[in-house]
Formats: sequence, C-alpha cells, structure tokens
Amino acid sequence: MKIQTSRFGMLDVSDDTLLTFPCGLIGFPAFRRFVVLDPPEDADYQWFQSVDEPSLAFVTMNVHLLQPDFRTRLSEEGLAELDMTSTDSISIMVLVTIPSEQPDQATVNLRAPLVVNERTRHGKQLILHESIPLRYPLFQDSTQCQTYSGVATEAASV
Repeated sequence: MKIQTSRFGMLDVSDDTLLTFPCGLIGFPAFRRFVVLDPPEDADYQWFQSVDEPSLAFVTMNVHLLQPDFRTRLSEEGLAELDMTSTDSISIMVLVTIPSEQPDQATVNLRAPLVVNERTRHGKQLILHESIPLRYPLFQDSTQCQTYSGVATEAASV
C-alpha cells in the first residue's frame, strides 16, 4: 500500500506492518491506522505515522529502552480490545516531545503509553495513574534517574 506523508513523501508500506487503534489516540480519535517507521540512521526512536493523515506523525520509542522494568496491567476490557491470548506478546511505546528550541529538554509521556498486541497488530493508548510522569526527561544523568519498576495499572483507556 502507498501512503502519503508530509515528512517523508510517498511511502510504500506492507499491509502487515499496519497498526490499528480502534479508538484512536488521545486528541485524535478519528485516526486509527498507523505505521511505525524506522529512521535511516541507527536510533532509539521511531516515527509513528498516521496512514490516513499525512501530517500526523509522532516520535516514539520503546519504553523499555528508557525504563527496562516498566510494566502495565491491562483491564479485562483492555485485553479484549487487543484480542489478547495467553501466548501473545505486547510492545509498549511512549510518545516523545521535543521542544523546537531545546531538544536537550525532550520528554516522554510515561502516563499514556501505546500498547500493541504483536500478533493482531491492534493497539490502544492507556491512561495510567497520575503518579506516573506525564513529562519524564529523556536526557538526565544517572543520579537523577527514577525508575518505575512497579506495575502501572490501567486507570482508563482511549
């Protein structure tokens, strides 16, 4: 399938790489199909590009690169939405915010991760407890680094 993007031009993507978010994302409920694009250079981030809106793309990263012990517990409803079975695995991505004039002040949103069932390619955005940081610094020295090794329970979902 060919998709038009504002950042990368026309792209040819395989149907089996599409991610479907039946409820959309926070603030973007109408856009439900996305593809993850790897940057040309070896990087820890990826682009989360809407298939249906050329200008809608987010920078994301695997939460475990930043917080290796990050875990979340999905509600029964959340498991059903993702069509999860006991043998399925999930990937968890977080959205990155990069201030235009201060890229060294980039943050990730640990409170609203994107969870994807790797088998079905269905995803949902979770809203976790308010004690989880909304703006967790991406760049910080190890003395300031806080880890979240507990299980974050889904408070709501989109």
